[in-house]
Amino acid sequence: SPSGTLIAFTSYMRESADLYLKSVPAGRPRRLASYPGMNTGAAWSPDGSRLALTLSRDGNAEIYVIKAANGQIVSRLTQNRYIDTSPTFSPDGSEIAFVSDREGSPQIYVMKADGGGQRRVSPKGTYNQTPTFCPRPGKRLLAFTSRDDLSGRYDIVTLDLDNNNKMTRVTQDQGNNEEPTWAPNCHAIAFASRRKQGSGIYIGNADGTGQQLLVAKGSLSSPDWGPAK
Repeated sequence: SPSGTLIAFTSYMRESADLYLKSVPAGRPRRLASYPGMNTGAAWSPDGSRLALTLSRDGNAEIYVIKAANGQIVSRLTQNRYIDTSPTFSPDGSEIAFVSDREGSPQIYVMKADGGGQRRVSPKGTYNQTPTFCPRPGKRLLAFTSRDDLSGRYDIVTLDLDNNNKMTRVTQDQGNNEEPTWAPNCHAIAFASRRKQGSGIYIGNADGTGQQLLVAKGSLSSPDWGPAK
């Protein structure tokens, strides 16, 4: 959460895919959303009052916003027969980036926080996933996972929405790299990587330089950078 005191996560601890909140560092998980079907991919609003997530309560994966206090649905943001998932709020809370296969393959889209103005922003590639907004105020910068159509490998790229959707490749020819997460100042990105030099969680500069292995114990995925203290 923006305060750094809560973690939202999906668990099957009660057999269905429900959304839970847990205090950091201790505390028992509290079930927040248990709508029929999947309750997954939660992302905090900048003020911590809401969560965007994917619900399949109506039979199809759509993006909703719920209250962080009690899980009550505030609004439904997408409504179509395609899969919409992986929402992430912009730093000012006015936009949400997400993934949709409405054009036949997973691509990155951006919409207003009320669901309006949905548009594709990933400029190329047949498989783009796991978008995350740079949390620094005043920036409209996305990082996401993109599959190279020639090699079949997964790489981390960034997309500058304020600079004609300029795309910068963070990783290349370094195994498979997925699930980026920004540092609070947006100077660095952490991500999961499987490469010959060693697999685990890596950290590097946003331009791709200075990459180093941070954690290499066991099978690691889905890093999430905490807020600035």
